[in-house]
Amino acid sequence: MENWTQYFLLMNYFTRKITQCGIYLPLPRLAIQLALLCAMGVPLAANADDAPADADKPAPVQVITPEVKTRTIEESDIDTEFFEVGLFAGMLSIDNFSSEPMYGVSASFHATEDFFIQANYGLATAGLTSFEELSGSNVRLLTEDDREYIYYDFLLGYNAFPGEIFFTDRLAFNSAIYLVGGVGNTEFGGENNFTTIAGTGYRIIFRDWLAWHVDFRDHMFTSDLIRQSQLTHNIEISSGITLFF
Repeated sequence: MENWTQYFLLMNYFTRKITQCGIYLPLPRLAIQLALLCAMGVPLAANADDAPADADKPAPVQVITPEVKTRTIEESDIDTEFFEVGLFAGMLSIDNFSSEPMYGVSASFHATEDFFIQANYGLATAGLTSFEELSGSNVRLLTEDDREYIYYDFLLGYNAFPGEIFFTDRLAFNSAIYLVGGVGNTEFGGENNFTTIAGTGYRIIFRDWLAWHVDFRDHMFTSDLIRQSQLTHNIEISSGITLFF
């Protein structure tokens, strides 16, 4: 705006000077001013067009390259063969009898990441009932051979809560809480009883070929040893080591 005012004042000045010198101008005074304005406005427009271009020019962008340090992680997974065998031991609380040590073997096939099939074979020896202990050594409800508690079962397992367990900030292992259920047979007291099994367990995979288990199971069957058609609950708590191959 200031430049336009300066140009207008200059045009008035030049017009008066020309008139004072006695030069006759056939054109009106306004036409002279417009001619001077057009002649002097060309460089002004050019400068006006150039100024925004320099003002709108973006500043150079500084690219920052992040420093990313990669690390190698070894994750313990189940071997691709999906077969698992192992040994276990624990305590078995035999209904109407005492709690006795037990041991056995197991074999599993991991069909998917979530489901597996398991077979178990376990042994225990029942102690005396409360009635036998109170009656003395002359009363025995079972022979020594009949006190052998032998079971085998076939279970379907489901990894309900897979995850990890951290022993330190740098040491972690894959783990899972699983549910099992199935059927089997129990030989005890001279009887062969159809057995229903339900339980849960916890597994920690230390290596891709080594795992540790803790299991809790209820072996349920109907027995006539103490009372007629009595549903018995035989609770097993065990732990074991298994190998994958």
